[in-house]
Amino acid sequence: MTKSKDDFLEKNKKIELLDSTATLLFPETCSLNSKDLNTLEVTFSKERYPVLGINIQCFDNPKLNSETKIKRYLIDDEEINFRLERKGDVFCLNYEVAVENEKLVIYKLLSILKPRNFRLLRFAITWPDSKQAKKVIEPILAKLPKIIEKVKFNSQRTKYDELASLDYNLSNARLVNNDFWNVIKLLLPLKWRVNLSKNDEYAQIIMDLKGNFSFLVEKFFVNTTLKSKNNEINNDKLVENLIKEITKEVNITNAKLKKSDENNFLFYFIASEIDVNDSTKVNKSKIWYRLKVLEDKIVIISFVFELISDIELENELYLEKLNQIIGAAEILV
Repeated sequence: MTKSKDDFLEKNKKIELLDSTATLLFPETCSLNSKDLNTLEVTFSKERYPVLGINIQCFDNPKLNSETKIKRYLIDDEEINFRLERKGDVFCLNYEVAVENEKLVIYKLLSILKPRNFRLLRFAITWPDSKQAKKVIEPILAKLPKIIEKVKFNSQRTKYDELASLDYNLSNARLVNNDFWNVIKLLLPLKWRVNLSKNDEYAQIIMDLKGNFSFLVEKFFVNTTLKSKNNEINNDKLVENLIKEITKEVNITNAKLKKSDENNFLFYFIASEIDVNDSTKVNKSKIWYRLKVLEDKIVIISFVFELISDIELENELYLEKLNQIIGAAEILV
């Protein structure tokens, strides 16, 4: 195909998504706005309308192991008039549909990084189904195939491909019972390692093979006596007062207290503190307290996970798993 003079003269700007997982080229006249880590919005004129939405997702899926399954995954509705092409390890799906009084064009690019890593890049643009809008959208629709053709996927695994594998492994991990001190039972992934302290007062759970990520579990008992006839109110006040005491010298945010039944409580928050070796650095940890009020004492189990990764998504993946584990933990006393 012979390129036109305009193709050679048109200047482009380069955008790299997710640590160069995908590289895109846009006409220099376009305006780009990053909505979040995975989402980009592109406009082609000063009117800022219509908007081309772009989203990228990295994921692991060993079940997408044939071309038939991949096509089925990409195609939302086999009744629509779609176009599907494959160039090497990249599938490209394109279709247009009418939704009420609007039209929608979708492009999906699926990059396969063998054996089971995938990158899905999705382009979507909508406009009113009218003659006036048609004049605006036609030049944009003419540019879209050229933008799609220039997309390049990284041939190597990036950090976000690694995080996709982590997400899959955490979601599908085989869980085993772990009984700590006959006080609390946790369902932990089989591959996580449990190290008990010499005095058996706390445990460190190693969450990855390199030992970079871990969390601490520790037990406490607070003696108390309930004298009021209204135990439910007493329990609430006892826990609230205890929480105030243990957090009074801690800089906390996003605090939340949940009560699952009369005696069981879950309190969690983000704690921030200045690094002892670098005053410009703030260290953050997620801390959970599982509490159970008994007749003569309060049982407290604390969980501390330091948010050590510079990549927010990596911290979030471990936090999501820990939220599930801690929320489902069974207090045995």
